[in-house]
Amino acid sequence: MKRLFVNLRYTYIGSRGSILGWGLGLALYGLMIVPMYETFAGQGDQFQQMIASYPPEFLAFFGATVDTMLTPAGFLGMYAFSMLPIIIGIYAVLAGSGLMVSDEERGRLDLIIAHPVGRSSLFFGRLLGILAIALSIHLLGWLGFSLLLGGSSLGVSWGQMAIPFLTLLVQTVFYIALALMLSMLLPSRNMAAVVSGAVMVTSYLVSSLAFMDKSMEALAKLMPYHYFQTVLSFQELNLGWLFILLGISATMMVVAWLRFVQRDLRVSGEGNWKMPFRAERRKAV
Repeated sequence: MKRLFVNLRYTYIGSRGSILGWGLGLALYGLMIVPMYETFAGQGDQFQQMIASYPPEFLAFFGATVDTMLTPAGFLGMYAFSMLPIIIGIYAVLAGSGLMVSDEERGRLDLIIAHPVGRSSLFFGRLLGILAIALSIHLLGWLGFSLLLGGSSLGVSWGQMAIPFLTLLVQTVFYIALALMLSMLLPSRNMAAVVSGAVMVTSYLVSSLAFMDKSMEALAKLMPYHYFQTVLSFQELNLGWLFILLGISATMMVVAWLRFVQRDLRVSGEGNWKMPFRAERRKAV
């Protein structure tokens, strides 16, 4: 247990730059978005005319309508939260895919394992560390979005603002787990990051297009972004969706752990596909 916490602490402290960079970036974004509502609200009829001039397809892509855009939840959902799973997803994909494999490709992981660390302690220590990092980033972002609420006409409390960040954190954990699992199954970190990123972008596009084309709803329900919620009320929060994503994320983490403790480590560099017929050909030669 001590070795696990040592790895957790090392992972967390070593990522202070990422915490500050991504967390403060989110916070600054919130400090700009919240006052923007005051600007729009002060324009009154002009703001309504501007929203009404948007093509219906444009609003539908973000799951909004002219009526919902005039509400605090609709404004925040479109201008603040709609793109955040993609923005933070970039960090999740890069961090998850490189959690273990980055050191392996650089030739350092086998040296670390040579010490009395234990593969499971190393894996779960780093995994808990990256989850703590993700939590810290979202906390900083939530603070940035909440600091100016007292003087805002949004009518949103700090607690209500935390609800979209909770669902955003679950999305982030999902893509960390996906990228981590793929890094254990695919030959290289780059390939794992590319595939994870493709899943993330496809999920966003399909789920958004489903608002415009109802025939895509069945496919959208298979996408993680479909379960991202921007509601500002705990009563409206679908806890079942959160637990589904967390359950899938936990399963992917277990698959990654089992693969990590069972496979041979590379001394350095990227791996390759292990095809049976290629192995037989090498033996024949």
